[in-house]
Amino acid sequence: MADGSRVQRAWAWLLSPPDEVLADAAREGELRVAFVRTWLSLLLLLIPLLSLAADPDNVQHYVGLTVCVGLVAAAVVLERAVRGGLHRPGLPFLTATLDVSFVSLGLVLFWLVGFPIVTTNSRVIFEAYFIAIAASSLRYDPRVCAVAGGAAMAQYLALSFGTWALFGGSALDAGVAEYGRFDWATQLSRVVMLLAMTVIALAIVERTTRLRRLSTFDRLTGLFNRPYVEDRLATEVARVDRTGGGVIAAILDVDHFKAFNDTHGHAGGDAALRHLARVLREALRRSDVVARYGGEEFLILMPATSMAAALEKLDEVRVSVGLSDIRLPRGATARITVSIGVAGGEGERLGKDDLLDLADKRLYTAKEAGRNRVVGA
Repeated sequence: MADGSRVQRAWAWLLSPPDEVLADAAREGELRVAFVRTWLSLLLLLIPLLSLAADPDNVQHYVGLTVCVGLVAAAVVLERAVRGGLHRPGLPFLTATLDVSFVSLGLVLFWLVGFPIVTTNSRVIFEAYFIAIAASSLRYDPRVCAVAGGAAMAQYLALSFGTWALFGGSALDAGVAEYGRFDWATQLSRVVMLLAMTVIALAIVERTTRLRRLSTFDRLTGLFNRPYVEDRLATEVARVDRTGGGVIAAILDVDHFKAFNDTHGHAGGDAALRHLARVLREALRRSDVVARYGGEEFLILMPATSMAAALEKLDEVRVSVGLSDIRLPRGATARITVSIGVAGGEGERLGKDDLLDLADKRLYTAKEAGRNRVVGA
């Protein structure tokens, strides 16, 4: 029963949605992997070319050349697709599995040229599994590392068993002098090495994601910080330019926050900011992005939202903030109001800086008009 429960938890983990916080990092990682894959495949292409120049009669070099040419072609196609904006939830799993499968393909081709011992005892191509598993850690998703490592172990075990079953006996003698004899102890040891590399990749992802989170969130409010939200806005603006639609950028500012701090102290001001962050998280959609932009200013991004819908929702937020009590450190309560400037939507497709500048100007318009209001187009 306990084993079944563990399997269910592992399956649920693999099928869980990707971490939205790390979505941009994952896209950057996929692009980085695509770039590295292309140049690494071009670099690997030099090995069979140099080998053929030195020994043109060796059939193994032609096998290596075939594999490397196929790898270069696939790498170029994948990089162009990723640079073109292709990024789906399952893409990292697919590309990580393809990276592993190309290594396995390179090994299985030695069956076709009469050197099956190289499939199991290769001292060059096998090491490429480690590169494929290590590259999976650049995608900021431990599940991708697990899938890449699992695919490498399963495929190599299948190759070992297939070689033993199909070529057992004298057929494995070709190449023994150079590569050694087939034995299961060596094959299982290699699988253990792949498992160890997978564990290392998982540890790398855990460490990098933790550091990424520390550099992404504001400690006081738990919201995103300014560098993250500006990068996210740039991504959304690029998406709008590519696919159409619009994105709303709203700058929210706490009215008379200095006077609030003077009255209730900095601890009271911190309590007000934490309270405001909580109200914003509860009131907005999961797809909306809320960040502390600086001091008492907050930046809200609302993808795929019209100006009319954004103004209606943000006015609801404004009312909710003004009607909710803030619990101060010494048990007292207080209230705040906010002013919001809104820009964007399909009618205002602007660059990142122009969008922020327009939202900021409308925020000041709201303040000059008496505060505690929302101003949009």
